[in-house]
Amino acid sequence: MQFNDQADIYDERTGLGAKTAKNIALALEQMIKPYLAGQFLEIGAGTGEIGFYLQNLPIPYVGIDLSSGMLDVYRKRFKDLKSAPNLIETDGNKIWPLDHNSVSVFFSSRAMHQLDQQNVLNQLQNLSSTQGAILILGNVKRDKNSAKAIMRKEMHKVLNEFGLKEKSGQSNRNQLFEVIESQGGKRLKPVTASHWQVSHSPIESINSWKKVDGIAGQIIEPTIKQQILETLILRAEDKFSNINQVLETEESYQLNAITLPYN
Repeated sequence: MQFNDQADIYDERTGLGAKTAKNIALALEQMIKPYLAGQFLEIGAGTGEIGFYLQNLPIPYVGIDLSSGMLDVYRKRFKDLKSAPNLIETDGNKIWPLDHNSVSVFFSSRAMHQLDQQNVLNQLQNLSSTQGAILILGNVKRDKNSAKAIMRKEMHKVLNEFGLKEKSGQSNRNQLFEVIESQGGKRLKPVTASHWQVSHSPIESINSWKKVDGIAGQIIEPTIKQQILETLILRAEDKFSNINQVLETEESYQLNAITLPYN
């Protein structure tokens, strides 16, 4: 799914905030110390919310993304566009346009599950530095009893009922890491880069899904989307005493890494 239509509101809808982005960059700086020989590649660079803070890492940075709109927002973060990082508009499901064996750090935040796993594996093998490489995937962890987590779970159920399937970041990561492990890669201990308090009501999840075309990363007919949202409202009313009630919970951002065995 392309995100051009979401570019201007993406950070408002799903953004992590400057403080969290800075903390992620600091955590990455520590994790990548043994892997500075090649380039740092961010897959799904998006609006640059995290990438903006990766420019001071002691390693050349490249960001790729399918959405020109997202990358335009990224570039606008820099007062002088001549100083903007190396950003490439490209389809992550095709060949990643970097030199063979040139990347020592592969990083993706909440985007890898959108890509074809076999192509990802092919690109990792082709681009991994001969001096060692690492893959790091970042994701938000939520309390399973939080409003966001419950609504996301209900979304998954409703999509299945409508004959659709939501792409799961966690299951995709596990599958990808299992394949790399079978080839000789080694998982590293997860790193919690940041945590924060969240105030969120069930209706906010539904309103957020209303704002964009499609739903859960899929393009669907508007009439089907409306039916899904109406079903979700009914489910929310069944799960919560008041779907407008704001609930407090904690979220965190976790970095999961695995060494790459390809060179």
